[in-house]
Amino acid sequence: MLRFKQVLIILLILQPILIYSQKSISESEKNIVIENIKVLIDSNYVFNDKVKSINNSLDSLNLTGKYNDIRDYKKFEKVLTDDLVEVTKDLHFKVRYHPEYVKNSRKQLNRQAARENEKKPKKEVRIDWDLWYAKKENFGFEKVEILGGNIGYIKYNFWYPLEWTKSTLDATMKFIANTDALIIDLTENGGGYSPTDSYLGSYFFDKESILWSSSYTRPTEETESEYTFKEVGGERYLNKLIFILVSEETFSLGEKFAYCMKHFNKATIVGQTSAGAAHGIDYIEVNDNFMIQLPISHNIHPITQTDWEGTGVIPNIATSSNTESIKTTHLNALNKQIEILKKQTIVGPILKRYEKIKMEINNR
Repeated sequence: MLRFKQVLIILLILQPILIYSQKSISESEKNIVIENIKVLIDSNYVFNDKVKSINNSLDSLNLTGKYNDIRDYKKFEKVLTDDLVEVTKDLHFKVRYHPEYVKNSRKQLNRQAARENEKKPKKEVRIDWDLWYAKKENFGFEKVEILGGNIGYIKYNFWYPLEWTKSTLDATMKFIANTDALIIDLTENGGGYSPTDSYLGSYFFDKESILWSSSYTRPTEETESEYTFKEVGGERYLNKLIFILVSEETFSLGEKFAYCMKHFNKATIVGQTSAGAAHGIDYIEVNDNFMIQLPISHNIHPITQTDWEGTGVIPNIATSSNTESIKTTHLNALNKQIEILKKQTIVGPILKRYEKIKMEINNR
C-alpha cells in the first residue's frame, strides 16, 4: 500500500500520458535490467526468505531464452511484470518503462541538492500536479448521499494524503452523521495513502486510541504501529450498522480498511472477495529507462496477526455484482430499521414509508 513518504508512484496516474520512443531494447539492456531488479529484490523485498527463490526463477526464465525475441520496451515491461507476479504471487510487483520519469526524478533530486547547497535558495513557482488532480477527483469521494430509510452512502475511490483530504472527509462524515446506518462503497477503491484509512476508521471508535494496524518494512527492518485518532473533525459514528462494499477491484489500502473494520467487528463486508494486495511498496529506479514497483512491507492486524495478501478480504455476505451489493446492503439496513421501528408506538407514518421503500427496492 502506498505511503506518502516512501513512494512517488501516484505521479504515473496524475501526470499527462507520455509517448515514448519505440526503439528496440538490446539484449544487453534486458540483462542489465534483470540483474538490477535482482539486486533490488535482494535488498528490499519484504520477505527475505523468498528472495533467493525469486531471483533463481528470474535467472531460469532468462536462461531459457524467454526474453530473447522481445524487442519492444513496453512488451518487455509487461512480460517481466507478469513473470514477477507469477513467481511471487504478489500483485504489487510492476516493472515500468518510464525513461521520462527517471530523467525528471533525477533532475528533481539534483535541483533539491543544489538548493540545499545554496545559502539563499531561489524561490520557484511550481504547480503541485498531484494536489491539482486530487481536487479534480474530489479527493476520492465520488458520491455521498442519503438513501431511502435514512441510510448513509459513501462512494470512495482513493485514499489521498490526509493533509489534503481531511476537510473533505470531515465534511462527508458530518453530512451522514444523523443517518441510522452507513454503507461505504469501496468497490472501485484502488488504494492510496495512510493514515487516511485509520483517520476514517477513528470515526467508528470512541476517543480512546487503539492499535489499528502495524507494518514491517524490510529495508529498515523496522515495525511501525498505526493507531486510531483521539480527535476527529466531526461527530463519531457509534453504535450503528456499518456495511462496507468490496469487489475484485478493491485494492491495497481499500482492502486494509475493509479488513481492519471486519476484524474489529465494526462492519459487515458485502460483495466479492477483494484483490488480495496487502504489501506496502516503493517505486525504485532500475536503470535509465525502467522503474520497478516493489513490495517492501507487510501488514500485521492486531487481532489476526496477519493480513489479506493473496487471500483478499472475504465478504460476510457474498454477491455477484456491485449492483446486487448495493441492493442487498440497502435492504439489510432497511430491514433492521423496520425491526427497531416496530417496537415503538408513535412511528406509524415513518414505518409505512420505510415499508414502501423496501417494496420499491425489491421490485428493481
